[in-house]
Amino acid sequence: MQRAFPSASIEVGKSDASATGLTTIVAHVEGTRTDMPAGGPLTRDLAVECRFDDNILTGFRWTAGPEH
Repeated sequence: MQRAFPSASIEVGKSDASATGLTTIVAHVEGTRTDMPAGGPLTRDLAVECRFDDNILTGFRWTAGPEH
């Protein structure tokens, strides 16, 4: 998440991962931008979903945040 949004200061919160196959893992990570004021015009809450196949990142998508 930090590498995808390097200009933001992010405090990582909840994270979990689940195996969806023998070699596939899907991870969900939530975070909060600490460089944004609460109640400001932009959201502070961020979340991403990452998919790994054989330990290689094969998918990344924002589920909350800069593009939502």
